[in-house]
Amino acid sequence: MRFHQSVIIVLLLLLGNIVTAQTNDSLINVGNHKLNFSILAGSGMPIIFESGGGNDGTVWKELIALVSQKIKAPLIAYDRAGFEKSGIDTTQINISKEVINLENALNQLNLDNRYFFVAHSLGGNYAMKFISNNPKKVKGAVFIDIVSPKFMDEKRALYTKNLFIDSLEQIKKESIGFYHLVLNYENTSEVMRNVASSIETPLTIIASGLTPFEGNDRTLFLSGLKQFSEQRKNRKYILVEKAEHYVFYDEPILVADEIVRLYNLVNSEN
Repeated sequence: MRFHQSVIIVLLLLLGNIVTAQTNDSLINVGNHKLNFSILAGSGMPIIFESGGGNDGTVWKELIALVSQKIKAPLIAYDRAGFEKSGIDTTQINISKEVINLENALNQLNLDNRYFFVAHSLGGNYAMKFISNNPKKVKGAVFIDIVSPKFMDEKRALYTKNLFIDSLEQIKKESIGFYHLVLNYENTSEVMRNVASSIETPLTIIASGLTPFEGNDRTLFLSGLKQFSEQRKNRKYILVEKAEHYVFYDEPILVADEIVRLYNLVNSEN
């Protein structure tokens, strides 16, 4: 099975020039800076891919290529402020402002007024905030190894931020986006905890068996995701036991199929 999946990924990479040729990269002005969007054209409800902390939109390239073979929706990845090709307004950088800027950019793209999200890791925080701002517009989402509200409590958020404190100056030189992500980590986590319980959107939560954490922290991470998935009846939980944190690298077909399944389900209902 893994060999079969590897062959498909190799073929997709070989066909990368075709996929790239169909992708439109656009810098969208959201005020004092521009955000870079990579858009694979399609019709109907768009799928927005929200990257994890430290990643830009290119992390989704192979998965987008696979999903595009199964559905013809607009597939949109973007670089959050300060990452890759996107600019940043360092005077107004926090999760709430970034989500407003994303809303602004999507409105400018003149897309269908409904959205479907795919979010990885810390990207789940941003997706949840977007959903809480637009509960009637977001029809479904697939969350991949996101940080759950139970796991990322106030104490752990401070601990996580402090892991990077001694390296901040070097981080600032290498990635202004990641620098501000670290500075804002406690606020980003607090916002996620505040909005998580209000989300009624149908979700699939995909968890990796080999999370970035070990020992008891791994158990807590997974139990937090499982508990989050059980809070509403319209949520599905999938544990991929042999996958690491980037589940869509280890099991791309499984992830793509679940995106397509939930997308088709909510699209037919709305």
